[in-house]
Amino acid sequence: MKTKVSGFLVVVLLALSGCGAESGPPEFKVLTSDAVVTNALPAIRKVCPGLDKYSAQFSNVRVEQQFRTAILFEVSNSSKIPDAYKAGGHTCFVEIDDEGKNIFIEKMACKSICQDQTTTADGQLKLSLAE
Repeated sequence: MKTKVSGFLVVVLLALSGCGAESGPPEFKVLTSDAVVTNALPAIRKVCPGLDKYSAQFSNVRVEQQFRTAILFEVSNSSKIPDAYKAGGHTCFVEIDDEGKNIFIEKMACKSICQDQTTTADGQLKLSLAE
């Protein structure tokens, strides 16, 4: 009986040992073969800290060719992004210039997500990816 109980406890402890383990900080990922996006993504994540922070709240992350190469993602109405950003229900566009040196974001809610702050400049946000 003692062996069965101690064996059961070992199994329970092993199962619980993974609970609460840190899986590392969240990371904004884009599955694409587009070289402009692949090369620019590390710098984009650096200048837009909110992309990593809120990445779990995004769905349908994709790349489209429009006027510029664009990373698009959707923000659900029930996201855990601060209400002050007014981001729920939006589709955000992060446009990358052809040289991969600058990004452009139009929507106020998406600028707030990128910069992780409510106060953003009016008009188009242009951020340099150069170090």
